[in-house]
Amino acid sequence: MNSISTKLALFFNAVILIATGLSFVTVSLLSRQVADEIVMDHREMVESILTLRDRTALNLDDIVAIVSTPNYVVRRVELLDAADLGGPALERLEQGEVLVLDRGRLHGVTTVLRLGDAYISIGLQPQRSVLQIWFSRLWTLIVLYLVLAGGLIIALTRRVVRPVLELTEATQQVAKGNFDVHIESGREDEIGRLTANFNHMVRELRTIDYLRRDFISNVSHEIKTPLASIQGYARLLQHEALSREEQAEYSTIIAEEATRLSSLASAMLRLSRLESQERVEDPTCYRLDEQLRRTIVLLEPQWRSKAIEFELDLQPVEYVASEELMHQVWSNLIGNAVKFSHLGGRIDVSLHGDAEAVVVSIGDHGPGIAADDIAHIFEKFFQVDRAHSGEGSGLGLSLVRRIVDLQGGRVDVQSIVGQGSTFTVTLPNRPAASREASPPSGGASR
Repeated sequence: MNSISTKLALFFNAVILIATGLSFVTVSLLSRQVADEIVMDHREMVESILTLRDRTALNLDDIVAIVSTPNYVVRRVELLDAADLGGPALERLEQGEVLVLDRGRLHGVTTVLRLGDAYISIGLQPQRSVLQIWFSRLWTLIVLYLVLAGGLIIALTRRVVRPVLELTEATQQVAKGNFDVHIESGREDEIGRLTANFNHMVRELRTIDYLRRDFISNVSHEIKTPLASIQGYARLLQHEALSREEQAEYSTIIAEEATRLSSLASAMLRLSRLESQERVEDPTCYRLDEQLRRTIVLLEPQWRSKAIEFELDLQPVEYVASEELMHQVWSNLIGNAVKFSHLGGRIDVSLHGDAEAVVVSIGDHGPGIAADDIAHIFEKFFQVDRAHSGEGSGLGLSLVRRIVDLQGGRVDVQSIVGQGSTFTVTLPNRPAASREASPPSGGASR
């Protein structure tokens, strides 16, 4: 019952059955009614004949002519065939009874009576039949049936077309940029499912539109700040009274802000490219534990300046993935751990894997993240600590989540304010066939 084709089939079958039933009942009633009316007409004509005979001086031929009508013919019959009537019927007729003889459904009945030495028969005119009388009355019912069926079809068509028209109007609104459209529908057929999918699509478009506007707003804000710094210090450099130290300082600030803009643009391009991907490209098999060690070594200038120590628990694991993308994951997570660690702090990095999954945990002992902020840390441009806002673009964790999603894994965060944060990356392990299909890349040095 949840299919339009099923509903249409049931509807038209119901119309056919109803029309057939009504036609059968109508034919039966009309046939019986016409037959009864003929008998009644014959009785009235018999009474008229007898009245004219008893109360007037008209001869039999004149009475026959007077009583005859366009529908009925009254004839004088001198002799009757006893074979047609039968002995008992003929005797009843001789005794003065009026006989009603059934001539079949199409010809109705014939009424016979005796007047003196002659017999009178009353029947339908030769050009008339019960079928003709029946059709003459049935045409109005046929028109009524057609009107009824047409009304039912129009009602059904409107019921089917109305939601389609609503969808058409709604799609026009969406095409104009109005994503607040919603269509109410309690149907469970194809149109109901189409309406539900349309509402879901509009909600997704509305979310994307909000994200787009928020993204543009954040990008504008992030770009505006370094551009303003570059513009301001560039104007200061135009003053001739500046000392060499001031010129060097302002030039350094301009270079740093330009580098920040470049990093922001690169991060945005990487994230945009990753969001358009549906799968990891060019996966290779490599030593994941060695990649983590190499990432820590590459970040040595940052953690050495803060005298940070690393506690490593790295199980040897071969993993199949895009080595470049996974390097971005570890660089962002370990870099954030370094950035938010206290002087002389410690960062714990662990790696464990089995046949089903690989788990990497990176934890610091810094200020931690508030519970309200944890739900937003993977959003674009969101930064927990505004004091470090100039040190990053706010896109790092968005890149991490997208890369891990492409890999089929997940990122979990546990944090206690004042005690630190731990990011746990769980990645599905690749089957042996995948490892053999992709030869390991060159070994990474410690």
